[in-house]
Amino acid sequence: MGKVRYHITFYCVLLLLVVAGCGPQRPKESMTAGHAVIGASDAVYDLAWHVSRDFQAGNRGAFVDIVRADNASLVDSLLNQRTEQIFLDRRPTPAETLAFYRAHLKLYQYPIALYPVYLLVPKSNPVEVMDSASFRDVLTGRISNWKQLGGKDVRITLYIPHPGEGAWNSIVTFYGYLDSVEAVACSTFAQMAKLAASDLGALLVYSKPYADLPFKRLVFRRVGMDIPANPKTIAEEPLYPLRLNITYVTTRNKTDVAAGYLTYAMSNLGQRGVMNAGYRPASVPVRVVQMKG
Repeated sequence: MGKVRYHITFYCVLLLLVVAGCGPQRPKESMTAGHAVIGASDAVYDLAWHVSRDFQAGNRGAFVDIVRADNASLVDSLLNQRTEQIFLDRRPTPAETLAFYRAHLKLYQYPIALYPVYLLVPKSNPVEVMDSASFRDVLTGRISNWKQLGGKDVRITLYIPHPGEGAWNSIVTFYGYLDSVEAVACSTFAQMAKLAASDLGALLVYSKPYADLPFKRLVFRRVGMDIPANPKTIAEEPLYPLRLNITYVTTRNKTDVAAGYLTYAMSNLGQRGVMNAGYRPASVPVRVVQMKG
């Protein structure tokens, strides 16, 4: 009797295992298949999405969602392990790096692209050049009218990203910390463009492609030298101080689809995509040339 019960129990357990095995199985994740959520700052969002589109086109099993947030929120989310990977428009600051060290979290940083921080004004503004000293005076409010810079008698309104964003950090890196700044702080570049659209005295600190906006670039002058902001030459212009260092940051060294996305972004093909999107690749893509003997 006991032997019969044993066999019945054995076959019941075996049947349960077979039924469980027939249910939907969670697909195995890899570098080319699975789902990843990557946070990106406003200045990086379009580029991050462009790279994800190309990556997913070549890997049909990969799904990458790009979520927009400000740099400070992204770093906080990574530090508190609510996410595992983020895309910043700057490098982590020394204070942020120290916070990760104290939290016993390994920080991996990967440069992806460079991009200029433009100084934009309405196309009707006759001013063409902004030198470094004048821009500092505009930041601090010492220069408040375009007439002081050879333009029309129109009050200057400075529009700038929030502190902590890459454009702001590039200013601090160049000028040091300023006691005060006379500016309209904007949470996104879309908000900035909207607020400045009808402002004839606008001066925008802007670091995204802007082809459809009614603004023109000012040439930056430093030490008597005019330096046009240009994505293609930004790495060769050490005198041009205002630029984004677009950086992928993670605390995990894994082989999931997020790692596949990063690998693609850093590859020759991915860096070509970065260049085609209008940004300066962190590493110049190699062009293969066949030589005939």
